[in-house]
Amino acid sequence: MDTAGLERALGAIATTFRLARLYPPTHPAVVESMRQVTAALPALAELGAQEWKVGATGLQWEGGHLLAGDAHVAELAGLLYGRGVRGVRVDPGLSGDHVLALFGVALGMLPPDDPRLGSFTLTVGGRRSERSAPDRGSVGAGPVEPNAERRTPVAPKLDELPADVETKRAVAALSPGVSPEQQRAAVDKLIELAPTLVAQRDVVSVAEAIAGLDRLLAMTQEPALLEAIDRVASALTDPAMVQRMVARLGEPRVPPDERESLVAAVGALAAVSVPLVIDAFLATPVDLRAPYRAAMRRAGDRAMEPLQGRLADRNPEIAAVAAEFMGLTGGHQAVALLLPLLRHRSEFVREAALVGLAEAGGREISRPAMPSLKDESVLVRAAAARAIGVGGEAASTTVLVRRLEQEEDEGVQAELLRAIGRLGAREALKILARFADPGAAQQRRSPLVRAAAIEAIAHLGLPEARGLLELYSRDKEPAVRKAAELALR
Repeated sequence: MDTAGLERALGAIATTFRLARLYPPTHPAVVESMRQVTAALPALAELGAQEWKVGATGLQWEGGHLLAGDAHVAELAGLLYGRGVRGVRVDPGLSGDHVLALFGVALGMLPPDDPRLGSFTLTVGGRRSERSAPDRGSVGAGPVEPNAERRTPVAPKLDELPADVETKRAVAALSPGVSPEQQRAAVDKLIELAPTLVAQRDVVSVAEAIAGLDRLLAMTQEPALLEAIDRVASALTDPAMVQRMVARLGEPRVPPDERESLVAAVGALAAVSVPLVIDAFLATPVDLRAPYRAAMRRAGDRAMEPLQGRLADRNPEIAAVAAEFMGLTGGHQAVALLLPLLRHRSEFVREAALVGLAEAGGREISRPAMPSLKDESVLVRAAAARAIGVGGEAASTTVLVRRLEQEEDEGVQAELLRAIGRLGAREALKILARFADPGAAQQRRSPLVRAAAIEAIAHLGLPEARGLLELYSRDKEPAVRKAAELALR
């Protein structure tokens, strides 16, 4: 049998998987690679149904290895194997959406029985996964259907609306301006709908309901209504549902309205969601982490207690994430809890503590952050400069200038310059103008440092500063010229 079409399709799939882990879905390389996958799928369909065995180091078909030695295939197979997948059945009709869903299983973002796998059927631990009819929603590219999470279709009675429609109507009635009687009726309706939503695993509707209840919680003081809200929240806070909401929050291509509801729901459930959010944050690519930070900002004081317990975790990665999240909560106790971490043995925790302090803000963070300007770690010194700049204490400029003259790392120098610009002391323009200058022939300043000085000058808002920006907008160095042009906009 001619396997060229199979190997070409599998090679394109594996290459796309590798690129999708390195770049966002909109990156040209990912888009082009996905186009090649789509073009190769018809040749794969011509072979009919296939059964691939999944091993720790590759894929097998009809007793032979598929693309043996291909590192990308081995990586995809290894991740699937680690998730317990031991076999993959491929039926005709495979689409790009199904391929993206397979990536989601490999990365732990989807379960092996998710309906979006479509023409893929996965064997887990010797048993073939059973699932409902395929869902065409995609993971990682293309719009995701708002109710794609439903896996247990329930036929509505003729005199009833579907549960998700009823939920949307109830959530709409929780808005400001609606009478208390209507709000109470809406909460009662959500109590009635809660078991059905949980049974259907309708993550979107559950998130919308929790977000609506959280908004209502801030608007009412009525004891009976508060008690009813608590009952609904308890009924909707299923552990598996919370875990799925947290996982969904980090998936790419989630519609904005759905993501907003997930952020609000995960933040409202901070008491139980924080440990899950920390783990998911560490497992999520850097460019997809913003929603988790937004959820911690939304959580506010509710996240402080569960985060406090993680600040002392033996794993420095967990402690570092907890420190960054602590600053995002904006709680008045955050600064006091983060200051001891500035002496932590791990540079990652020290850096995260400074990032958290910068998020918390306030002039009280400037002086404690100053010793970190001499830290052995470049990352910590740069974070300290940012924190002091956010602190807003203009008197700190003297310390920053002194460190600027002694600092050897260009990245830290750039952060020191930006901090000086944010503080806006009287002597700042003279100092920044000196570092924006290209320097003498034998002591040329780097474009990175000069561009940072230009960015800092833009913060000053002085007539003289604008004159310098116009001058450097015609500079020969592209990075400096671009920084000046952006500052002038």
